[in-house]
Amino acid sequence: MKKDNTIIKTIIDFFSYLLLSVLIFLSAFFAFYIVENAYAKATNTKPLISLFVIVSPSMVPTINVNDMIVDIGVNEDSDLEENDIITFTSNVINTGGYTITHRINKINIYEDEFRYVTKGDNNKSVDVGFTTIDRIVGKVLLIIPDIGAIQELISSKWGWLLIVIVPSLAILIADIVNLINLIRIKKEIIEIKPIGNIDHKNEIESNKNMRVLLEKSKELDKLSEEENEEGTNIK
Repeated sequence: MKKDNTIIKTIIDFFSYLLLSVLIFLSAFFAFYIVENAYAKATNTKPLISLFVIVSPSMVPTINVNDMIVDIGVNEDSDLEENDIITFTSNVINTGGYTITHRINKINIYEDEFRYVTKGDNNKSVDVGFTTIDRIVGKVLLIIPDIGAIQELISSKWGWLLIVIVPSLAILIADIVNLINLIRIKKEIIEIKPIGNIDHKNEIESNKNMRVLLEKSKELDKLSEEENEEGTNIK
């Protein structure tokens, strides 16, 4: 029973700390993303990193609907070549102002201007017109599958509850397991018989048992206090 409790506690602690680490990393990343994009907007420059959730199937199967793409900013034509996937601001009448993520199908040079002809992997024909470096937001660096579905979940009422409740519940379960162990040990200490009328050998053995139980009790008390402090910080 004791071994099972230790295994359960270890598993719960592992996933709790893992989830906490992921949340800290994501918080730091998004903080950097927000600040860096705000700076780029204020200085009228391209952001170093851009995030987009895909809502069109035009790049299937390379990029699916609800996938998130991470773009890295490009400022020079030399940073691009055919078959790169780019995100650009369209100037075509029916999609003007929208950002589109398609693959560079061909690069034409006209009077020293690089003109990029793009095409969705799932489209039969190339896009109308062309785009130039000044309208290109960035080049796709990373594709994160189905992150859009998670974004929708987080945006919902139940999604926020899930994010808050799951880590809190894991910490609570770990505290309950520790409390049960502590109560059991203290009960064993209370049940130890007085050693006034037993021989010296048994007295020594009883004292050893008493010390072991007291040490375990102290360790559990300390562990419980540390986890309570960690739980307070998480909240």
